[in-house]
Amino acid sequence: MPAVATPDVTALRSIEDQVARIRGLEPLAAPAVQLLDHQSLRSFLVDQFERSYLPSERESDQKQLVALGLLEPTQDLVQIELNLLTDQVVGVYDSDVKSLFVVADHSGFGPAERITYAHEFNHALQDQHFDLNRIAPKHPESNDRSLAAHALIEGDAILLQTVWAQRNLSQDELQQLAHAAAGSDDSLTQVPLIVRSELLFPYVDGFSFVRQIYRQAGDSFAAVDGLLAKPPESTAQVLHVDKYRNQVHPAALALPDLAALLGSEWRTVGSGVLGELDTRVLLEQWGSPHTEAARVTSGWSGDRWQLVEKDGRSAIVLKSTWETPAAAADFFDAYGGGLRRRFDPAQVEESSDDRQALTTPDAATDLRLQGSEVLAVIAFDRESANTIMGAFTSSAPSAPSPPSAP
Repeated sequence: MPAVATPDVTALRSIEDQVARIRGLEPLAAPAVQLLDHQSLRSFLVDQFERSYLPSERESDQKQLVALGLLEPTQDLVQIELNLLTDQVVGVYDSDVKSLFVVADHSGFGPAERITYAHEFNHALQDQHFDLNRIAPKHPESNDRSLAAHALIEGDAILLQTVWAQRNLSQDELQQLAHAAAGSDDSLTQVPLIVRSELLFPYVDGFSFVRQIYRQAGDSFAAVDGLLAKPPESTAQVLHVDKYRNQVHPAALALPDLAALLGSEWRTVGSGVLGELDTRVLLEQWGSPHTEAARVTSGWSGDRWQLVEKDGRSAIVLKSTWETPAAAADFFDAYGGGLRRRFDPAQVEESSDDRQALTTPDAATDLRLQGSEVLAVIAFDRESANTIMGAFTSSAPSAPSPPSAP
């Protein structure tokens, strides 16, 4: 892998010492460091992406987002993510090989390279002391929990780099970084809302979450260590720090094996947890203003989705539970409006206080309010929607329960 001219080793050791002092974590080993040009880092990132993102995960993610209307059928999620990854990332710490890879411009090791090195070296310290693969496993069952874990990891690193920059860069260098950052996210405006939201969440909301804990502890990184020892379990805990502090756990919902109930023509493509963040994006995607979507989904308590397929056509079930019946009714109303906008014009089969059913030539929906729960089915025709809802309601899924104590 071609590397660029390496800065003085003394300069790297100086940044490492500064980071270790600020962070309060001594390095347990010296991580391998490679300073690369953009093309070399791009090649490494593509290879890492291909190795870590399983084909079954790609299929499930693509079809789930299309089924929910968060991605157009013609949009390729993998290609979108690869393009963003290789355009946006200027450094990475690989927790498998315990190495730092940082882009260094041929013209020198300037403030951008130095702050990136500080950020990535902090990841090495996190890994050595807390094990990043424990905090954020490679193939998580819950995307929501994974997003929360990455929000903690990146929020810590953003806080560290902010403090490091304030102490070690000149005003001119800080202004140079601010100017460069001002136009760095132009490409994000062109990607689907769900991709943009999930990409920014760890760096924006994660930073806010970690900073609140840090400040409330008197600007102490020891409090951040406490977060790494006991990571947040959901995006809800990141978005609402009191839910983390009070250990408000996401409810664990169980769905029946729909493919087994529906028959041999059906297969399960995937299942998982949407979470508060992606549920908010779902409402925003179909017309709810950001502030209203955030208000509605602040009452999220847990969910579970399952995607099944017959003859190459997908159907999805989303069951969510809410903190109160009123919160569930708010979501029922907001999502019902979103479905009407998404499938307009649609034949309204039913529209009542607790059920909405819509039919179009190539889709059918069934949305039901049941106390503190909301159940949604989106299928490819009315017969399949009725069959799925019938199979679901005739089974006896487990009631929501909190996860086991860690």
